[in-house]
Parts: sequence; structure tokens; C-alpha cells
Amino acid sequence: MARFFEKEIGILIDDVSIGNELSLCECGFEECRPTKPYEFILIDYWVIHYCVDGEGYFQIRDKQNHIHPGDLFMIPPHTKNKYFPAASNPWSYRWIGLKGTLAKRILETCNLSPEHYILHHKVDSRLERLFESAYDSLQQNQRLKALGVALQLLDYIQHSVYSSQEDQLTSGELYFNKAVHYIHKNYFNHISISEIATAASIDRTYMFKLFQKHARQSPSQYLQQYRLEKASILLRKSPLNITDVSYAVGFQHPPYFTKLFTQYKGMTPSEYRKGFLIQDNTP
Repeated sequence: MARFFEKEIGILIDDVSIGNELSLCECGFEECRPTKPYEFILIDYWVIHYCVDGEGYFQIRDKQNHIHPGDLFMIPPHTKNKYFPAASNPWSYRWIGLKGTLAKRILETCNLSPEHYILHHKVDSRLERLFESAYDSLQQNQRLKALGVALQLLDYIQHSVYSSQEDQLTSGELYFNKAVHYIHKNYFNHISISEIATAASIDRTYMFKLFQKHARQSPSQYLQQYRLEKASILLRKSPLNITDVSYAVGFQHPPYFTKLFTQYKGMTPSEYRKGFLIQDNTP
């Protein structure tokens, strides 16, 4: 398995196929710089990208599409394409690559095909976690688990992601996306719920109703959970100590961070990190 990591990018390529019907051959993530040039890649497998944050452009068959947070876009095999971040608001995205004789048929059940290669969606923490979990499983050489997560991801797309144009989103969904976008860009700062509402151009009461509807939790709960998920990544992949991790994700008091993390994960930050260190050192 080839591995390539930089500060803002992670790519895993798996050349070992589990079977001819379907296999997960690639996973990755990238936080793009505004100056990154466009990509132009011909591939022999299917790649599904999920825009986590920011904006970008995806061009296929000479048609350029504007991609927003929450959108998915697919590159079919042997298809000319290019994609690049918006200079004023560069995107971050995750992706998986699939190959096999069943790949096309399975993707068609998700309304993804060479003729229909974009799903406009809203920011979705469940979807992001599935992409991340597939990456983490493949990184640990757990190929069957990674493929299982990829199938969960496709099932979620099939049943929970609906194809619609950005201008068909309700005003509430657009306001919700603006609030979530602000959280994703500023979670590491000491931001208040009032600041989030102001950034989304709505009042606190309406924002609370939107989060209850679209995220099934309050804005403060969403912010707290997002910070804890980012802390989990740092604990797994960075050398920062526990105190520095808590500050890096926006918690002002490390003991409070440790208490919340323990409630959220069922173990302390140190225990959580130790578990991944043990896995990495297992022969």
C-alpha cells in the first residue's frame, strides 16, 4: 500500500484487490490552498469526492460546475476532467475510489452515473465521518472494514442524499449551511452562538430551530461535537500534548476538554491516543 502525507493532504492507494466485484482502491483528503492549480487526471476507476468546506469548480465534458459545501461529485473512469478550488474560498474535500464489475451498478442506485455525476447536498457530519472512517480503516490495513464503511457510505448516499440544485434549497437550509460553514472555519477560535447567528444573518432563536431540524442538536452541541471530532484527529495524527490539543480545537480550559472528551468517547484523551499507538506498533 502506497502512503503519501503532507500537512494538508493525505492519500492512500491500495493495489491489493479483495475481489473482482468491488474494492476500495483509494481514499484521501485535502485542504487546498487558493493558488493550487487545477487537477487533470485520467483514471480507470470511480472516484467520489465530498466537499467538506469552501468552494471549487469541477469540469467534465467541457461543462463547468460550481461545487459548494455538502456537494458530492464523481469522476467516472477514463473521463477527461479537471477540478480546482475557488481562489476566494478554497475547498476542503474527502474522496474514495472504487473499482470492480459491480461498481457502476451500485453507484447508479445512488443516482451517480457518467451522465449524472453531481449530487447537490447540504453539509452533513454523518457523511463526513463515513469518508473519514473509510480512510482510517484503510490506513490501518483493515481492508474488509474499509470496504464495509464504503458500502455504508454508499447506502447513506442512496437513502439520505437527494439530488437537487443549490437554488432549490429552502431558505432555512441555506441559512443552516452558512452557520455550519462559519463553525467549520472558526471552531478553533473562541466563538459564541451569537457570532455564529450573526455570520449566518439570522437570530439565535431561528438558528436553534434550524439546528434542531437539520442536525437534531443545538448549535452549541454541534460546535462542541465538531471540536471533539477535530480533537480526535489530532490525538491520532499529531504529536501535540493533551493541553495543546484542547487549545487547538477551541477549548479554553483543558480539564473541561478532558471531561467532555471522556463523556463523548468513553475514555480519556490519553487512553484514546494510547489505543492508536498500540495499533500502529502491532506487528
